[in-house]
Amino acid sequence: MNRGFIFLMVVLLTFSCKKSTGDNSQRTQSNPSISISDVNLFEGNSDTTAFQFEITLSKPTSKVVTVNYSTGDGTARSGQDYVAISNQVLSFQPNETSKKITVKVITDDIEESDEQFSLTLSNPVNATVDKSSGTGTIRNDDSMAEFNDTGYDAPSSYPGYSLVWSDEFNGNSLDPSVWNFETGNNGWGNNELENYTSRANNATLQNGKLVIHALKENYGGSSYTSARLTTQGKKEFTYGRIDIRAILPQGKGIWPALWMLGSNINTAGWPACGETDIMELLGQEPTKVYGTLHYGTLADHGQRGGNFVLNTGKFSDQFHVFTLEWQQDQVKLFVDTTLYLTVNKTDVIPYTYPFNAPFFFIFNVAVGGDWPGSPDGTTYFPQWMIVDYVRVYQ
Repeated sequence: MNRGFIFLMVVLLTFSCKKSTGDNSQRTQSNPSISISDVNLFEGNSDTTAFQFEITLSKPTSKVVTVNYSTGDGTARSGQDYVAISNQVLSFQPNETSKKITVKVITDDIEESDEQFSLTLSNPVNATVDKSSGTGTIRNDDSMAEFNDTGYDAPSSYPGYSLVWSDEFNGNSLDPSVWNFETGNNGWGNNELENYTSRANNATLQNGKLVIHALKENYGGSSYTSARLTTQGKKEFTYGRIDIRAILPQGKGIWPALWMLGSNINTAGWPACGETDIMELLGQEPTKVYGTLHYGTLADHGQRGGNFVLNTGKFSDQFHVFTLEWQQDQVKLFVDTTLYLTVNKTDVIPYTYPFNAPFFFIFNVAVGGDWPGSPDGTTYFPQWMIVDYVRVYQ
């Protein structure tokens, strides 16, 4: 065969293939692409709030375009935080380029972290998918803690005792003649991570209860906030029976405490002033509380303590009463009616016994620190310590 003819045929075939490929590419490119928006809204206070995701085509087309869509859980949960959608079909008529998909968000008045769910596109017809998933962010706009009044409740009187002071937290705000806010993010000697504030975000009164809110938020150079309340210089006591009814928070790195310090701390220093931990809890151990007495000096720190473990449930489930029975030369600690620690003056020898002098209260929820460690991916925020009352009998 003539070599020139063969060469010509090869050139023609190559050109034909390239032209055919080019035509197929143009036909593919003629289909529009589909994208979905993200939505970021406050939860709201009606029964449901409509989150509208915008679905757009990159250009008009003469064809009908369809695409399937479904929701998916993130930190937000279907049926609890939003109404799920499964495998529905969205249609674009010829020359339409924008449609909306509505997802209903279920509202409440309970304080929560911002939560997210997804709306995902799949199986496009006569189009390609450019951005297949949109994120719905449900922003918290509530400040109420979630609790009920179940659990142990202490008697309102005891034989041989008189009620000398109590705070039942029945007002609209904390009594400034009783409570001080200690503020800051200096670690408080424990490498804690929170910034203690005096804001209503972190300490509120709700339905006759004090609520300390530990929040995950950027504030003053910290990633967490909380509150630390004291009665120093305002309500200080020596001896008596003290009942504190509370629901405790939980979660890795959460460290609530109901405790007392010697009123002479500014002159004697810690721990020489004495420290009585009526209750401490590590959030990763939600069934166990610790009670401890601290004394001695920084160079020679002494302590005696014990712990109490619930038979069933967690301290975050319902109220329990944490009790200090305090008399000269002796301290006893109880949970509900169970005694779990007794410390006598003779037990701290050779240290100086500092517990026969005035003490003040401290209520706080720390986040992080040397003892509990830092929060991790399992730690849910907000966390609340809910105090029903503090009562002092003598």
